[in-house]
Amino acid sequence: MSASLIELFRTEIETFLTDQEMDPTAFGRRALNDPNFVFDIRDGRSPSAKTIDRARAFMAQHVLASASTEDAA
Repeated sequence: MSASLIELFRTEIETFLTDQEMDPTAFGRRALNDPNFVFDIRDGRSPSAKTIDRARAFMAQHVLASASTEDAA
């Protein structure tokens, strides 16, 4: 995986964490059962395509669920 794609993924995660006000440890634990995931990504870990897909699926589902909760309120 190219460095630019990994950097884009890193940016997606950081944006998600900020927008959703989610702790990095909670994200890693809930998305991938790896509480150190975000910290490892920040330190240069290169995740597999499968891991990226799982993280993106979690983010999409979380945003959708949050939007549904806000609409119900």
